[in-house]
Amino acid sequence: MFFIRRYRELPPLLAAIPDVTDGLDSQRADRASDQRLASPLGIFMPWRLNAYGMTIAIIYAVLLLLFFRAGIWLLDRYGVPLYNDFTCAFIAGLQVLHGETASLYVPSEFLKAQDALVGPGRALYPNWPYPPTFFLILAPLAMLPYSAAFLTWDLGTLAGCTGVVFLIVRRAPGVAVFLASPFTALNFIIGQMAFLTASLIGAALLLLERRPVLAGVFMGCLTYKPQFGILLPVALVAASQWRAFATAAATVALLAGASIVAFGIDAWQAFPGQLGAQANLNMFGDPASPWAWGYQQTVYGLLRTLLVGAAPAWAAQGITTFSAAMVVWLVWRSPVRHSLKAATLSAAALLATPYAFADDLAAMAIPVSFLASDQIRFGLLRGEQMIMLTLFGGGFVVLVSGGGIPLGPILIITLLAIILRRAFSLQTQLAR
Repeated sequence: MFFIRRYRELPPLLAAIPDVTDGLDSQRADRASDQRLASPLGIFMPWRLNAYGMTIAIIYAVLLLLFFRAGIWLLDRYGVPLYNDFTCAFIAGLQVLHGETASLYVPSEFLKAQDALVGPGRALYPNWPYPPTFFLILAPLAMLPYSAAFLTWDLGTLAGCTGVVFLIVRRAPGVAVFLASPFTALNFIIGQMAFLTASLIGAALLLLERRPVLAGVFMGCLTYKPQFGILLPVALVAASQWRAFATAAATVALLAGASIVAFGIDAWQAFPGQLGAQANLNMFGDPASPWAWGYQQTVYGLLRTLLVGAAPAWAAQGITTFSAAMVVWLVWRSPVRHSLKAATLSAAALLATPYAFADDLAAMAIPVSFLASDQIRFGLLRGEQMIMLTLFGGGFVVLVSGGGIPLGPILIITLLAIILRRAFSLQTQLAR
């Protein structure tokens, strides 16, 4: 490669030596072909991905129906909501509709609101840590009965994420694999926000090249979960995407302004304190219960599960976050294809945060989709398929454990390594 680069820099006079250049080009092609698989594994044939993926998704649906009829999902046998992540959000929406927005940020009042819906002593969340902009979505949902609101939220955000995945991959098997993902099932069961997070990240990166202003709008909406957007400014600055950067900032300001007009300023004044309380609860936890750290699907959570102290675990997480930022900067400054830039950023965003749970890993669908789109267009590198199958199996381990085994950072680091290997391989350079 050194001689090839030097050759391209020589004066035109030397370009009249065809036998040397032909030999070098032939060597490059041979070395590139060594990295490409001759053919995909049988399981990766489109019809099989469709069949296997949809079969697993149907199994999920049947199990959920059985759980519902047994009174162990959505509602209990008496019709009382079973507490999960969406329950907390629905209660917040109810309080907003009743004009009690600021009281959500008072822990004692928030506990009373939870008891009123699910019964005394059944509340799971001691405080409300989300910004008031989130109420713009939750208040309309709370106008519906609980079950209808839950299913509207789940099916609506799932449909949005499925649509984004399809637009990225442009192949039906991509949708089937997404629906079969263990993290998709886990997020659907508890009604968390990962489908919305994934949709916003995926849509923003999909539109960034051709519609940067619209991409910035999606990025600005992601501030409802700011821990997943901390690397977006790094990528935008690295790529000189100033229009997207400005639009994202303007969107944040507009959403904040709209929430102040709709719900008042008191909620914004109380929000920082409860965000800090939530961070303290999840980042320091109960030292007597080391297994509780297993639910944190981050480098920090993994190390705390392995009984590493808080200080070295924080140091490791800090190094990880800084390294992820540097990787994003270098990739987005390079001439690597946009699909691989988008895959790098969306994977690194999940790795950089110290605060993520198993349901948040449903957003891995976005880097996987961008990676798959690049593989479809430019072929597979040796070993990629087996690694992807292993990652899929690792997801089932997390699902079966109820999200209590912190394999998340290992899965994300492995996925990121596949993307980076592809981004800087000779194969990728030749395919551009």
